[in-house]
Amino acid sequence: MRILIDKASVGKYLSVSAFRKVEDFERYAREAQAFDLKPLVCEDFYQDLVSDTPQRDYTLLLDGGSYIHEGRGYEFAGLKAVLAYFAYARYIFTGHQIDTPYGVRGKVYQDGEGVSQSERRDLRGLYVQNANELWEDCKRYIERHKRQFPEWERCEQGRCGEQDNRGRGRVRITLI
Repeated sequence: MRILIDKASVGKYLSVSAFRKVEDFERYAREAQAFDLKPLVCEDFYQDLVSDTPQRDYTLLLDGGSYIHEGRGYEFAGLKAVLAYFAYARYIFTGHQIDTPYGVRGKVYQDGEGVSQSERRDLRGLYVQNANELWEDCKRYIERHKRQFPEWERCEQGRCGEQDNRGRGRVRITLI
């Protein structure tokens, strides 16, 4: 499985600390792919998209750009932008935490004040919302080019929608 984005590609859309290690940020990219993108598409489409040797050409879908549909021009940001916003939402919410021998800690600096958990939660929600809006543009592109993506067509016909049967349960954790 290839990771479709990296720290540099996220940096094209959002501000990522130069001091954040590339390897650390890669985790957020993997999580965005597996936990945010994968539920939006079906298994066959996802597996081909992240394959080291995909069967389809996903260049325009990944990078975004412009295309013509029914004589009208459209532009969209692409799946890399969607993943960048999903990954950044994860980063903004948990990126300040450090696993130590004494448990997970938030790093505190002398010259600054940390952002509260509720502010980070609000920012995460904003970036997830932005990612979902960008996803809708990508979804329209895919639907307008179904012949290019037969796996997507199978998704819509229900032959590949195993994840549709999963519950979308939520877990609430309360600090006591």
